[in-house]
Amino acid sequence: MKKVALFSDGWKRLITYAWVDGMMKFISDSDEEICLAQYNCHGNWSRDEKHNHGEYNIYTLPDLSAFDGIIMDCTNISDRHYFDWLVDMIRKSDKPTVSIGSDIEGFYYAGIDNKKPIADLMDHLYHEHHCRKYIFAGGPEENYENSLRVQSYLESLDRLGLSKEDNPVWYGDYDFSTGVGYFEQYIKGFHGSRAAFPDVFVCANDNIAAGLCYKAQLSGYHIPGDFRVTGFDNLDKAVYFDPQITTVGHMRENIGNRTMEILADVWAGKEVPRNHFMPSKCIFSESCGCPNSGLLDYRKYARGQVIAEVDKLEREELLTKLESDIVKCSTYDDVFEQIAEYFMSLACDGFVIVIDKRLYEGVAESELVTDGYDKDNLVVAYATEGREVLGIKDPDELKRYYGKTGARNAYMFTPIHFREKAVGYSILKNGRFLYDNPYFYDIHSTITRTIENLYKKLQLEIANRKMREIYNRDQLTGLYNRIAYAEMIDPEYRRHRESGKKCVVNFVDADNFKQVNDTYGHETGDGILKKIAGVLVDKCPEGGFVYRYGGDEFIAFFPIDEEAEAGQFRDEVIAQLGKDDISVSIGQAVTDPSSDRVFDDYMKTADDEMYRVKVAKKEKGGLRKK
Repeated sequence: MKKVALFSDGWKRLITYAWVDGMMKFISDSDEEICLAQYNCHGNWSRDEKHNHGEYNIYTLPDLSAFDGIIMDCTNISDRHYFDWLVDMIRKSDKPTVSIGSDIEGFYYAGIDNKKPIADLMDHLYHEHHCRKYIFAGGPEENYENSLRVQSYLESLDRLGLSKEDNPVWYGDYDFSTGVGYFEQYIKGFHGSRAAFPDVFVCANDNIAAGLCYKAQLSGYHIPGDFRVTGFDNLDKAVYFDPQITTVGHMRENIGNRTMEILADVWAGKEVPRNHFMPSKCIFSESCGCPNSGLLDYRKYARGQVIAEVDKLEREELLTKLESDIVKCSTYDDVFEQIAEYFMSLACDGFVIVIDKRLYEGVAESELVTDGYDKDNLVVAYATEGREVLGIKDPDELKRYYGKTGARNAYMFTPIHFREKAVGYSILKNGRFLYDNPYFYDIHSTITRTIENLYKKLQLEIANRKMREIYNRDQLTGLYNRIAYAEMIDPEYRRHRESGKKCVVNFVDADNFKQVNDTYGHETGDGILKKIAGVLVDKCPEGGFVYRYGGDEFIAFFPIDEEAEAGQFRDEVIAQLGKDDISVSIGQAVTDPSSDRVFDDYMKTADDEMYRVKVAKKEKGGLRKK
């Protein structure tokens, strides 16, 4: 079986599944058994650099030496640092690599021919519509495909004998709002004068073109009456816009298919050219002054929109239900089960979640890693294929399982992180629903937020326990203090009484403690109290508790099977302390589970007994002075 790693970065919050769809069509038709592992993130849209770092961390997950080929679809990486880092990592793997949309030295290239259609558009506008004044309304300046389109635009100006200074290039983003902003910028600069408009805005894609047309129409302008507009990519918003937008058509699935074809030819030892350009075609229509392309069927489109809206509402209801279900969950495992159920209701074949097992412990966030994954602490928290839950907990075992069953399947790995802290990843098997529902980032963010909320809640509980422990502990001896005694002792007594278990209450008092303090000082007195506490804890049987009741008084409480155990405890404590010349008086009371006496009754009995012991010692002159 051949293994291919696909690195991808979504466009803002959207995922481009068309590449994967094309790759899987090749794999399904191929005689070669191929497994596709996609490492996808959305690291280019947030303004939080630490969040983006957490997204790109998924690229550190695969061991590239285990793969037979690599595909890189990272034209959307806007931070050059991460782009160069990924390229360097891939180069070091020395695996045959195909880049989609970015021309990278040493890699094969697969993409559309960006230059020829722009040249064809320019020739058409110049010769058919007599355009002489242009503006290229471009996308990101650093984007490779945009740069090719700009280059072809500038070359066309030279070929047509037009000035570059009079026909400028603008740079922005690839979205609808960029087109809106371009128009606002232009009318502001020329105060809305129709005479100042160019003959045509040549837009880098359909989103920009649609945004520009929309804002122009809102402002009272007409296209192509006041100026012409062209786009690129042949999206629905171009075909069904009014006016229908002149654009460039191509199939992204074909590019994905070609990337796999390139790798297959390399594996077969064939001579493979470096550059592979998919055909694209200009579609001239109303926005440039041509007739409607005739490619649209409004009834078919309306029907598709109705179905798409129904599907969208259904997906939104499922996501709303997921959010409602997981917010009620009190444990990670309950959350993971609900998430898996959600994905199994969609068009996919499996879902796995791998997390740092220390999340279950609520470890300090400072212990979580930021670069790479702490693989020694990763655990498969939940794994399902279809409705079958896989009993796999070890990520290495999961990897071996995929090694046996992964042929002709696509697995998408997505990072789970708390800002820059890497805490795990999810795996989606054959997520076909992503083709029509590209907003996977929103779904995954809901999952991540839920996991982080549980983690924060657990951390808060741990912090509260620690604070309570500090609040309930005596600072000198480390024993439970009187506050803890008041909260804990009665429930413990009732629990043992209900189970029919006898207990012994020990009231322990240091002898002549005031005299020791007055004679030898508080430091010596503190040392004696610490030794008494240490011996009581050491001799107290399992299931018992020791408290510093106040001053030089202590309570020891524990269950017993035989009453003789009470005397044994008392004798061992007195003997052990006697080795350090420390004298204590101990009063005891053994509880009767059949009695309805409350704990305070036994406490008073033990206190009275301790007092009688102390009086008896004084009468005999047996109290020690130290």
